[in-house]
Amino acid sequence: MSGAANTGLAAAISEPADLALGGRIRHLRKARGKSLKELSAETGLSVSFVSQIERGLSSASVRTLARLADALEVGIGELFGPADDESDSHHRIVARPSEHKSLDMRSTGAEKRWITPFDQTPRLDLYLISLEPGGSSGDVAYVHEGEEAGLVLEGGMELIVDGRRHVLGEGDTFRFASSRPHRFVNAGSRPARILWVNYRDLPS
Repeated sequence: MSGAANTGLAAAISEPADLALGGRIRHLRKARGKSLKELSAETGLSVSFVSQIERGLSSASVRTLARLADALEVGIGELFGPADDESDSHHRIVARPSEHKSLDMRSTGAEKRWITPFDQTPRLDLYLISLEPGGSSGDVAYVHEGEEAGLVLEGGMELIVDGRRHVLGEGDTFRFASSRPHRFVNAGSRPARILWVNYRDLPS
């Protein structure tokens, strides 16, 4: 699948962040002895697109990051790298707001912030998702490894799983297998905020 096919959840990360992210992915790939061709085959992404990501020439969608993380056997958070004082165990327990990573998805009216304290092999990823009215994860449902759960903090959203629409309001929670086709949208008239959890069983 080419980069152009990765629609929805497009992460418009700033250029310096693209370079840092790409360098981290290249480092992890080489540390695992994988070639670009091998990583391409394992993720379903084209060799040229993976190369562009590694060189900071293309931004990766959240879906693309999930594929790369699975192939590299790490959590999504490790693609961004640790805080400067990674060796301090305090920063493996607590993540300060300045350490949160933002994926700007303005093309779909959404922002997704990765707020998980850094760990080498996290199985849980925490996100804070903000949806403007009409904002969504994209028009196409998607699947990946793991399990999803979350809590609607403000506003509301429609969660579509297996083609079935669920209307959630403030205080409502949800949980489903990530392998089930899913997407979400804020069909209301005011912004929504959702605490989203993704669990993935990484190889031991």
